[in-house]
Amino acid sequence: MHKELILDFTKIVGEGKALGRTKGKVVFSYGVLPGETAKVQVVREKRNFIDAKLIEIIKPSPERIEPLEDHFTSCSPWQIMNYDYQLKTKKNLIEDLLYQTTKETVKIENFYRAEKIFGYRTKIEYSFTQNAEGKLRFAFHKRGCWGEKHILENGCALMSEETNKTALKILDILNSKNIALEDLKTLVFRESKHLNERIAVLYVKNKDINLGEFQNYDGRRIKALCASDGQMDGLNGFIIAYSNPLSPMSVATEIIYQSGSDFITEELLGKKFSYGYDCFFQNNIDLFEKALEEIKKSAFKCSKIIDLYSGVGSIGLSLADMADKIYAVESVENAVKYARINAEQNNISNFEILCSMSEKANADIFKGTDILLLDPPRAGIHKKVIKAIFEILPKRIIYLSCNPITLGRDAAFFLEKYDIIKTAGFDFYPNTPHTETLIVFERKN
Repeated sequence: MHKELILDFTKIVGEGKALGRTKGKVVFSYGVLPGETAKVQVVREKRNFIDAKLIEIIKPSPERIEPLEDHFTSCSPWQIMNYDYQLKTKKNLIEDLLYQTTKETVKIENFYRAEKIFGYRTKIEYSFTQNAEGKLRFAFHKRGCWGEKHILENGCALMSEETNKTALKILDILNSKNIALEDLKTLVFRESKHLNERIAVLYVKNKDINLGEFQNYDGRRIKALCASDGQMDGLNGFIIAYSNPLSPMSVATEIIYQSGSDFITEELLGKKFSYGYDCFFQNNIDLFEKALEEIKKSAFKCSKIIDLYSGVGSIGLSLADMADKIYAVESVENAVKYARINAEQNNISNFEILCSMSEKANADIFKGTDILLLDPPRAGIHKKVIKAIFEILPKRIIYLSCNPITLGRDAAFFLEKYDIIKTAGFDFYPNTPHTETLIVFERKN
């Protein structure tokens, strides 16, 4: 039996967990707020720290609210905080982490709140499990307990109601066909918020799976048997993809079946951006537009802009009127394909994209850069990219980051040659510890 502890928790730390202390060790737990006394159960104990899960709140914080969902620790563990307190906590976390990594005080000038704190996501990935009656149900893995799952009776409130209704229709079909749990991997949705487009990808672990009803496609909509109305509306495309069962990732090894579109289109600041079912795209469209507006304000008319880690081109193409030439670099082939499509459908002729990892791109591409755009993954910028940046020293660097720790690490290098002229935070992920941070660097004289 796992040991239980009763502790006072004092602060929120980088991963969004609360921190307490016992006998010289720090204790981390989700579901607890600063100022609370809680009973927790030890999940993992190391020499200097303990990971624990919440059993009971003994003395609650005045900032605590009732979570909307019973599975909140898996999808959005900050559902227990009132929203104003979430924003304050996130801003403080960003500033603390930037100080820890740069050893300089970096204040976030503007922190943009979300208009919607539920239903904002453009992507969701549902795993599968079975209930007591042996029926398939959607599930999320329990945070910190990978072998255990939460059953999701109604989907997840971070996604739109329409997407969840469509997901449950698909689940009904899978149950009506008596599809085996071991044949299924995940069901992924991609959703366009402004244009209301939606595609679903069912990842399966058995190439010979029989899903006949899905394969009756008529016209521009998917027609699939459903207990309620005989049709499944609300989808622009449906894909069944075989995914290697040995991999934990939902990646298409082979497309078994496709109806309708394998991409959706979103509108950002008056431009249309299409992206494939497997491409990265930002998860909060309203706030991404705010970020794009801040990025554009931070640019200036120039000869050359380089956009690294460019994805489908949403940032670089949004700045097309600010430069004579926009060069983008992206390593994912399908994203490169859609970046070219997006340039064409927005009538942008001064855009060129290279399919390459940024650290392997030809150094000549960096020459003469006036503005450098950076929107890297959570791991931040490769050290070879930082070396290339220091060789050309563009006048301005505009860095959008989903990880303040790696942002601070990279900023520490830039601050040798650059000053910070703008900062902003964006609550792209309400009810979670995650956020987006913008820092604009100007080359020192």
